[in-house]
Amino acid sequence: MNCSMTEKLICESTGRNAKELYGSDAMCCSEAVFWTINHEFGGGLSKETAIALSKGFCGGIGDAGCICGALSGAVMGLSLILGKGPLPAGEDQVRSLSKELHDRFMAEHGSVCCRILSRDRDHEAETKGVCLDYVESAASICTHLLLTPEAVVQNEECDSTPFMKDSTAGQTALI
Repeated sequence: MNCSMTEKLICESTGRNAKELYGSDAMCCSEAVFWTINHEFGGGLSKETAIALSKGFCGGIGDAGCICGALSGAVMGLSLILGKGPLPAGEDQVRSLSKELHDRFMAEHGSVCCRILSRDRDHEAETKGVCLDYVESAASICTHLLLTPEAVVQNEECDSTPFMKDSTAGQTALI
């Protein structure tokens, strides 16, 4: 990822926040990523609404082991943030960036299938195992895409994106 030190800190902070929520058993994978993106970028959803919308994606869609819940939560977050604001992104841009998120996650982890990604995880164990890394990664990749100039309809400089100004992740990372 090409990004400034500030963007890198923000991506790391957002990923860490999602990972901590998931690891604490406060939320499942999809909930933790979606809520964190919503919260950090001013998506406007209450915690209860964000959880309700993303709950079905836990465990690869209702524990079916299909598409990774963390990735699903990240795509939901990306769509929410890009679709809001004074100049919401068009359908083509949202789809393109969603594919980019998918492709980067796939390149980093070798799969997007929960069943494959978590095959070495003991689902009976108290620890979340490798899934902690997937939650952190999905939130970080999503954050990076939201902070890059290509992710903004106006294609402005990184520091002038509306997402950067509203981001509590940016404020947290710089403290």
